[in-house]
Amino acid sequence: MSAGLFHPAPLPERSAANVRRIAQAAPQRPWQPSQHRCPARRRRCQAAAQRDDVGRLLRDALQQPAQGQNLAYLAAGNFLQGLGIDNQTEINRVLDVAMNPNSLWARNNRKQPTNPHARPLSVDDDLKPLVEFLQAAGLSQEQIAKAILVHPALLSYRVEQRLQPFFAFLAEQPLALSRDEAAVVVQRRPSILGVEVAGLRRMVAFLLESGNSREQVIELMATTL
Repeated sequence: MSAGLFHPAPLPERSAANVRRIAQAAPQRPWQPSQHRCPARRRRCQAAAQRDDVGRLLRDALQQPAQGQNLAYLAAGNFLQGLGIDNQTEINRVLDVAMNPNSLWARNNRKQPTNPHARPLSVDDDLKPLVEFLQAAGLSQEQIAKAILVHPALLSYRVEQRLQPFFAFLAEQPLALSRDEAAVVVQRRPSILGVEVAGLRRMVAFLLESGNSREQVIELMATTL
């Protein structure tokens, strides 16, 4: 053994056996993250973790409707393109009026007040049935697209609650419009669809009682009512 170098002395056999025995007898505790020894600090950390969880849940809840609404806008925009409306600005305007109760487009348009029927629209449940009904009523796809551009709120009208009663009124006395005549009225003045049938009935009765002919009343409906 060279001088000047330290060499630890070997453990006696008995000591080595004791070390192994102690190591085997020691309990093997699984690893756990350190915990605060201070109860107050632990409570603060737990409260902060709960706030984080609540915040995450709130963000998720807020994002889900927004994501769903964006998808609804995208689907509706694609549907309008299928009708022949290609201008993106016009699509945005139409969908904002039809689907946004707080639409700035509607507020800035003095001729068309805020649309009370605005709501999230489904292509399958709202847009397709509406277009199919108008086609059955005598309007072509091109005429429907033009009507939507002139009166975007049309997209939000329910077939059963508004369109069917409107066309039924035109077909009955005293006007008794044919299918083609009714289609021409809507084509010339799409916003007439926004008039409640009860109000329209009173206006027609008043005009007829005032001495206007049937043809004059129909012309007024298509131009000024």
